[in-house]
Amino acid sequence: MTIQRRLICSSHTISGVLPGGLVPARHSFDSRVEACAAAGYTGMCLHFRDYSWQREAGLSNAELRATLESNGMHEISLEFLVDWFLDGSEGEQARANERTAYEAADAYRARSLNVGSDFRGLGIPRSMLRAKFRELCERAGERDLSIALEIVAWSDVRDVDTALQLVENIPNAGLVIDSWHVFRGQIPLSDIRRIPAEKILCIQLNDAEAAPHGSLSTDTLFRKLCGEGTFNLRGFLDALDSTGSTVPISVEIISPDFAALDLETAAHRSYQTAVALLGLA
Repeated sequence: MTIQRRLICSSHTISGVLPGGLVPARHSFDSRVEACAAAGYTGMCLHFRDYSWQREAGLSNAELRATLESNGMHEISLEFLVDWFLDGSEGEQARANERTAYEAADAYRARSLNVGSDFRGLGIPRSMLRAKFRELCERAGERDLSIALEIVAWSDVRDVDTALQLVENIPNAGLVIDSWHVFRGQIPLSDIRRIPAEKILCIQLNDAEAAPHGSLSTDTLFRKLCGEGTFNLRGFLDALDSTGSTVPISVEIISPDFAALDLETAAHRSYQTAVALLGLA
């Protein structure tokens, strides 16, 4: 197998808070990085909001990067940009967030930025979405950054064919393949096998119970540790492995109970359950 050798930690797994809160994390930056390193992770997916928070707290780019490097965090990516396809005031905010993400990428030496499409059912014409996505990728390309578009079960990019059409013929564009969105979105694993390896920029791994907690947008906040739910994660990984992808696996656990754990326990349990699933012990 090619993909199952390197594990990185998602920002949500280690933040100690749920997504969308007033603060991006309840633990300090250095303590999170140190906990990830102690658990065994070799990289992290960091949120651009977290970067802004650290800078406002007085930490310099050099200090942030030194913390990552001294703890062996060699594979860094960023998340999560939304509304990049909008105009007006929301579009202006998206551009500001995009600029922050580029600053964070420079500071962390990140390789890619994860983005999402329309989650609100705004009915953005596909041609417009494609044009806006290409413009985003061109701006990112000027900074040697790739854009990873996430397939999201309740968005307008919820299947492999739609996703591939958007990233087609854009050299620095690819996809985020998250096990939760694959199984909750009922994407056949045969579709995952059709994705070209070079278009897989991020793999996210997690588990969940058989029955969703309400709507999909609610249920996504009740994920479980790898191997502690009902997803066919071995089949998921086999499908990805068949593509020839060699990107690391990002362990992304989101739930109120998990966010309430102490930092060291969250890092250790998320890593060890993924290792057990992957047979790396």
